[in-house]
Amino acid sequence: MTKQVEITNRDGHILRGIVNIPEDGTRFPAIVNVHGFTGNKSGYKSIYTHTARFLAEHGFASVRFDLYGNGESDGEFEDMTFTGILHDIEDIINWTKTQDFANPDKIILSGQSMGGYAAATAAPIVNPYALMLMCPGAGMWFGCKDRAEAMEAKGITKADIEGLTFPTSFNHDLFNYEPFSSAEGYNGPVLLIRGTADDLVDDATCHRYESLYNGKCNYKTIEGANHNFASAFARAELDKLMLEFLTPLK
Repeated sequence: MTKQVEITNRDGHILRGIVNIPEDGTRFPAIVNVHGFTGNKSGYKSIYTHTARFLAEHGFASVRFDLYGNGESDGEFEDMTFTGILHDIEDIINWTKTQDFANPDKIILSGQSMGGYAAATAAPIVNPYALMLMCPGAGMWFGCKDRAEAMEAKGITKADIEGLTFPTSFNHDLFNYEPFSSAEGYNGPVLLIRGTADDLVDDATCHRYESLYNGKCNYKTIEGANHNFASAFARAELDKLMLEFLTPLK
């Protein structure tokens, strides 16, 4: 079953999303997925849609929203802040816990790229039942303030990212969330996945995340997969690894 849903976040903005629910049963473990930078709830070439449908066939609900300023949700891209993303994650999780399709004690937080960085940062705050990180984009933090200040020194406060307006203020806000210290304190089970051909998130970044989780992190790689797991083989392996991780948590 697929449902279009809307929620109002703490700032009064409408977030629009999709929920995938298994056909039989009630109170399912529910995965809340966070999309990446310039992304949306469907993912690159609809990978999140594909995965949500796959997981629904195996007894897991999935919740996917466009973050504020992205996709079909209220706001413009230039209105987005990393603090706001963290607030949206918390608001979405709190909403999910109240829904009759979800087991409120088994909310699983997931994210890819910037969404992985945000999910890891939010995890100590929202304390999900489990955490899944796909190529978490911690690297966007390094040098973010310097890049913003260099632009501002030239009188530039906004960049054009293929038609999206990206303000330097985003990086000033992002600077408050050093990725690894911000992720400390979450003690639940973690699945961490990286493609070996990912040219945006390196192996060292994933090992640094792995070291935070007190031996509770399963770090897996998919041979030849890129940052977006953009092949039929990579998608199948990603689904397989997720299901192997999630099934014992039912």
